Amino acid sequence: MNYVGKPVKRINDKKFVSGKSQYVDDIQTSSLHAGFVRSPYAHARIRSIDLSDALKTRGVVAIFTGKDLNPMLKDGPGPWVTYIDPKDWKYVPRRALAEEPRYVGDPVAIVLGVDRYSVADAVDKVNVDYEELPAVTKMEDALSDKSMVHKELGTNVGYRKDFIAGNVETAFKSADKVIPVEASNSRLIPSPMEPRGIVVRYESGSLTVWYSTQIPHFAREEFSKDFGIPSSRIRVIMPDVGGAFGSKAHFISEDLAVVASSIKLGRTVRWTATRSEEMISSNSRHNSFKGEVAVKNDGTLLGIRGELLVDLGAYLTYTEGLQPAIIPLMVPGPYRVKNLRLTSTAVYTNTPPITMYRGASRPEATFIIERIMSTVADELHMDDLELRERNLVRADEMPYKNPFGLTYDSGDYLSFMREAKEKLKYAEMKKWAEEERKKGKMVGVGTAFYLEISAFGPWEYGEVRVDEMGDVTVITGGTPHGQGTDTGLAQLVADELQVDISRVNVVWGDTQVVASGTGTYGSRTISIAGSAVKIASSQVLEKMKRIAARMLKADVEEVSYSSGEFIHKDGRKLSWNDVARMAYTGNDPGLYSSVTLEGDVTFPYGLHLAVVEVDETGIAKVKEYRACDDIGRVINPALAEAQIHGGAMQGVGQALYEEARIEDNGQLGVSYAEYFVPTMVESPRYVSYFTENPFQSKYTTGTKGVGEAALIVGPAAIVRAIEDAVGKRFNKTPVTPEEIYKAMKDRR
Repeated sequence: MNYVGKPVKRINDKKFVSGKSQYVDDIQTSSLHAGFVRSPYAHARIRSIDLSDALKTRGVVAIFTGKDLNPMLKDGPGPWVTYIDPKDWKYVPRRALAEEPRYVGDPVAIVLGVDRYSVADAVDKVNVDYEELPAVTKMEDALSDKSMVHKELGTNVGYRKDFIAGNVETAFKSADKVIPVEASNSRLIPSPMEPRGIVVRYESGSLTVWYSTQIPHFAREEFSKDFGIPSSRIRVIMPDVGGAFGSKAHFISEDLAVVASSIKLGRTVRWTATRSEEMISSNSRHNSFKGEVAVKNDGTLLGIRGELLVDLGAYLTYTEGLQPAIIPLMVPGPYRVKNLRLTSTAVYTNTPPITMYRGASRPEATFIIERIMSTVADELHMDDLELRERNLVRADEMPYKNPFGLTYDSGDYLSFMREAKEKLKYAEMKKWAEEERKKGKMVGVGTAFYLEISAFGPWEYGEVRVDEMGDVTVITGGTPHGQGTDTGLAQLVADELQVDISRVNVVWGDTQVVASGTGTYGSRTISIAGSAVKIASSQVLEKMKRIAARMLKADVEEVSYSSGEFIHKDGRKLSWNDVARMAYTGNDPGLYSSVTLEGDVTFPYGLHLAVVEVDETGIAKVKEYRACDDIGRVINPALAEAQIHGGAMQGVGQALYEEARIEDNGQLGVSYAEYFVPTMVESPRYVSYFTENPFQSKYTTGTKGVGEAALIVGPAAIVRAIEDAVGKRFNKTPVTPEEIYKAMKDRR
């Protein structure tokens, strides 16, 4: 019996494909519906709110403003202190409802009614008298502090830090060439299939929250802190979650307003975001880098210096603080550049708040360093991969401490690069593209190398129970939201216990069932949560061996276990089921073990290749996407490959189509009619390999994480392919047809 390493089919998909899965909006309970009155201005002061007409609407039960609900909060969401040091930040904790709205869509009142239609009617009847205030919607303008988003902070700069390593001045003085580099990521919208949603029941001092989230235990902690309710009296339940991509690992004002309303009324309250509300609830990316790189004529990187500017939107969200802190740390990437000086600045603007999104920080860092490598290759007339090979960290330098102190745990980047070049047929594809261009076709081949930081600690919880019938329940602090991680966890446990995988049930996402948990994000779950349940499984099995030995009247050392049988050295055997049943009789009954496993980061890496074709109007299409990755041990190749496909698809969107344009007045300038999330029509053909010589992580699973890889590197590879096709440089995402067409005209 061996499940690990095989493409085992997802164990719980029947309910998804049959429409029987249960999301927050499917929760059947008597409840009031909530809707929000939102600011039409990017920045305004509220002179008055007239609720009289709205309260006359049939079915409306109550309407609350900030004056009603905000005093109920003892605190409000700030940065994620597990990973972010609040001392580095200037910020104002968010409240339930804005009394001075700071972006278009900032909720200023909540309407509660018996159905969503009554609520929608009443929302339109709330009359708010606003005094419009000066607003700043561009992060570059925010630096001047001419108009301040939070006057009480005295500045729009929420974070500024210099990241300095080596001797930058000497490096640039000794350079043969200094080359300017720019790299920008436009504002994106994560766009999960299921919009945000929350149902809150408050009774007898206890709070039950059904919540579309990635982090139920952190949510329990946050609601406890914000409302002063003991966490032991709060239960957060995560039903099926239809995608999150990092955007559901944070809390928004609407969540707080729903909780506060439930407490105030003593009734159950529910809210599910419309698509339009989802679009403004969490934007992502939006940052720029301007700098220069010092190089030798042979392509050796000597130093990098530059300025990183990160947009925060109107408020510091739970997760956005990660990006200005992590991007600089990852800029050196897999290369041996030692001398860097990077200033990271994050500013508030009167725009929807920014949250993390699949890969958060690592796509930006990868885009910066791979733009640097591609630009240097152009300037020195070197092949892209030849330049990268010259600068890659060598195997004999592992583990390698990068200039900012991150320790890359394992890998042989150079050997991997050579293997990947062969697998991806890099040379053949470059030659093919060249021949096609001679025939008049505009096709290009682009590559990019990435180094990811993943499997974040600090810890994760895992529990394994074997019941009287011998069936296995796995309880994990991980919180899969569409990845099929439960299948991977079941594979690990089934192999460890050597039982049929159909006997293994994986449970997650309920704070009353799962003792503790950190959640799913950052490509961490199989590595840290998987290792926790694997260790717990081995502990349960050890107890079963002791029980078997007692049943056989033997020493435990005389008993071995294999494929469901406990075997004495003299040949006597006991079945798995017999030992499980015996475990619930006599002294010390029960078969269960829990592990809270500490963990550290690990560093997967890979080379991806994109083939792009451009038509005469400037419209680019990714025809093929090839990936080769070292993600450590591969638990389920089908699940891992699916993550590559999904990430690459979102990479196509970021590179070519998606841009959450903000108008000068702060209004989100797109709906899903103009915000082009790629569909199957825009999907390339995928080819995915995992290296034949993986370097395993220190986790018990040996895994390194794959959930974000393709979106981390995809935009850089695709933009490079467009450059190869058009013969012009592009330093931002998305690369629009207008920009490509202009470049084509300029070239003629």
